[in-house]
Amino acid sequence: MALAQEKAAGLGRLAAEAARVLGCGDAGMEAAEAVIRAGLLRLGGSMLEQLLAADHGHRGPRVPCGRGHEAVFTGYRDKSSGTVLGLVTLTRAWYHCAACGHGLAPRDAELGLAGTSMSPGLAAMNDRAAAAGPFARAASLLGDLAGVRLTAKRVERAAESSGAALAGAGRDRARLIAARKLVPLPPSPLPDKLYAVIDGTGVPMTSKETAGREGKGEDGRARTREVKLAVFFTQDKLDEDGYPVRDRDSTSVIATFEPASVFAGLVRAEGIRRGADHVRQFTIIGDGAAWICYPDLGVTDLVPVTWLSRWCPGGAGGTAVRVMRSGIVIVFALRVSVTMTRVARRS
Repeated sequence: MALAQEKAAGLGRLAAEAARVLGCGDAGMEAAEAVIRAGLLRLGGSMLEQLLAADHGHRGPRVPCGRGHEAVFTGYRDKSSGTVLGLVTLTRAWYHCAACGHGLAPRDAELGLAGTSMSPGLAAMNDRAAAAGPFARAASLLGDLAGVRLTAKRVERAAESSGAALAGAGRDRARLIAARKLVPLPPSPLPDKLYAVIDGTGVPMTSKETAGREGKGEDGRARTREVKLAVFFTQDKLDEDGYPVRDRDSTSVIATFEPASVFAGLVRAEGIRRGADHVRQFTIIGDGAAWICYPDLGVTDLVPVTWLSRWCPGGAGGTAVRVMRSGIVIVFALRVSVTMTRVARRS
């Protein structure tokens, strides 16, 4: 009841301030909007802080430390975290593990705040803004559109932390899928064909990120790092001119700075997840780079059985076909692309 009365009084003061600025000339509407948004964020942050204060996270005299030992309760500590409603401070129980020499707050893990100073909601908002452009611009967008003030450096650190965690989870899941320990259900309805286009491109980097890397310039310095990309999609229909049309919402993307051997596992797992084992035809398109062709791609057994044709006329430089033991057919188009197609064997 006390919380409701306090917020009602706060809303009354906010309404009065908005009404005052609303009559201030041409900028009245914009000013009133800014006042109301800022006020509601303050009220929401205060409400969230009071709700969090209802549970300080005391879970008894001892809790597991996460490394096979027990941590002992030592008292309470404050932690300030950024949220979509502004900065809030949480008082939570603190435990210390003598064997490991580190402390922890169980409440942090329960709220998704362990090891970070951003709430899950603010972290997700920050990630989307950071993915849209430079970090300074992302910080500006968050301030202008959400009323959240962050420095460019904090935007950068939070986005990179989220990216590293997401990439790690993706690699773990890919390993399980490739090892057939995690078996995704095939897509439904099952497409007739599945395509994957693979390529790599240089991404400009700061000197710190390219230190010790060999470059292509005359001075031998690297100014970019290669990001490897794979785009999976289906296209079962033709347009009015007879050209294939990519199916709407069928695209999934793999992107990484990892070496080809790691990238291969990610591609293999995504192919399995997208139903490459079940479609009639699975085609991989690349530009002929050795890491795309074989053996690092590792889609399946790429040991050649025989040549069906030699470099024949046609296309931009001719084509050739190889049949592999696994049933993959590799179609080379010189100076254009390399296409690897698995033709399903039908009884």
